[in-house]
Amino acid sequence: MSGRRNILERVRRAAAVHRGDGTGADAVAERLRDRPAPVVPQQARTVGQGRVTQFLTKLEAADATVGRVSDIAELPKAIARELRKRNLPAVVRMGKDDIFQGLDWGSIEASVGVGRVEEPVTLSRAEYGLAETGTLVLVSGPENPVTLTFLGETHFVVLRESDLRSGFEDLWADFRARGLDPRTVNLVTGPSRSGDIGQTLQLGAHGPMALHVFLLD
Repeated sequence: MSGRRNILERVRRAAAVHRGDGTGADAVAERLRDRPAPVVPQQARTVGQGRVTQFLTKLEAADATVGRVSDIAELPKAIARELRKRNLPAVVRMGKDDIFQGLDWGSIEASVGVGRVEEPVTLSRAEYGLAETGTLVLVSGPENPVTLTFLGETHFVVLRESDLRSGFEDLWADFRARGLDPRTVNLVTGPSRSGDIGQTLQLGAHGPMALHVFLLD
């Protein structure tokens, strides 16, 4: 037996031992069916108002900003105030998410479609927010094109408070339960940044220079 065949035979024997009954598919199915409970850190166990408070704290620690919106109909006014505050043009680019349909945008030039190069302001809806790290979970699709996440200089994101989860374990369990199956999932924690150039932190290195979350009650 050649050295190569000897090595492969040892790998096959070891794999058979780990599979137990010798069938990999059965072992995988059993593992998925009877997953052991993961070790969850304390900061991923928050509930109620503590979860909201931790999310906001982590979000701001990552150089993002946040504002509360009591009703979705008030979103255009909240965005208009934020645009004036940042001295930005009254324009916004968004996807086809149902939550944005039928809103009165007033003097804001609101357009629908994918992100474009040098887009000043983009708007997305996050599927989830994670209190553990202050992370936003955005999924791709025509409702929220992934290009809006990366091509806007300022990225506005709407997140329902009811979509806050404590940690990653809660997130993926809920993701599977809802049957979500997007092509891309982006986990966004604060605006884009890099310290690769001269070891000096630069915002907007690979995406938006600013991230603002509108937390919808």
